[in-house]
Amino acid sequence: MASVHLSSALKALIASPQAQGGVVPAPSKAAATALFEGLASSAQQHGLGAPAWLTLGSAALVTLNSPDTLCALYSFARDRCDANERATRSVEYAGIMRETGLKTISFSGIPRAINNLGALRAYLEPEVASKLPTQPSRQLKAADVDSMLARGNALWDGIYDPHSKKLLAKLAQSHPDLPVHILTSHYSHLLSDPPSSARPADAAKVGRILTSVVAIACLRAQGGVGPQVTSHVFGLRKAAEEKLEGDEFVQGSDFLTSEEGAKWVIEQVDRFVQVVAHGPSFATRAKL
Repeated sequence: MASVHLSSALKALIASPQAQGGVVPAPSKAAATALFEGLASSAQQHGLGAPAWLTLGSAALVTLNSPDTLCALYSFARDRCDANERATRSVEYAGIMRETGLKTISFSGIPRAINNLGALRAYLEPEVASKLPTQPSRQLKAADVDSMLARGNALWDGIYDPHSKKLLAKLAQSHPDLPVHILTSHYSHLLSDPPSSARPADAAKVGRILTSVVAIACLRAQGGVGPQVTSHVFGLRKAAEEKLEGDEFVQGSDFLTSEEGAKWVIEQVDRFVQVVAHGPSFATRAKL
């Protein structure tokens, strides 16, 4: 196959400032630290543990496409740990951030996940990166299709009931494959967690409650999708009622799944958007 080259003019067009072809730079160290301190201290006041605020912050930053700020969030979380726990906690936190970044694909798209997960992996200390699982847990096998689809449908129903079937029918009117793709590729294969038998024992998990946090954080950060934010706020509220086998324990889940908890998630994401993207959302910032 012949080699293909791009002209200087085409490269310049791709990289033109109005296209915002690059990532969003990190704010000053002082601004980032104040942002993270505000998030972590507020979470602690409401009885939330690090997994909750790390999930929220990671999802927002991947959506805002600010890899350097994402890496700074990891350093902030690591440095807050006691020295005797730092090695173990660093691996735990990196795993949570990595799994969160993967799930943002369903709400913010593949390119941002690639940019940010790649930057995070390069930033991690070798001794931390070497302890993260390297085997995939979502490799599709014929024998697993039915159970995977059942998990996806259960997650969909848990978020959208009593309107889940009506919503699928409405999506199918837009395109018959739209609900098929959403249910199969996202809710079944990505957003619902693989069974414990398919995951290494030490693999990070972003379960039912925190998946709703991912959804709200991504959608709120990108802006312009208020109806979807509302749907996933309902999903977060209803997550308290679900008792999924093997689901993770979330410290402070009673608060997080309350109306005040949903409000807290949205307000914290808004802080990230203001500090990192300097505007109401990255979507509107792109028009400046």
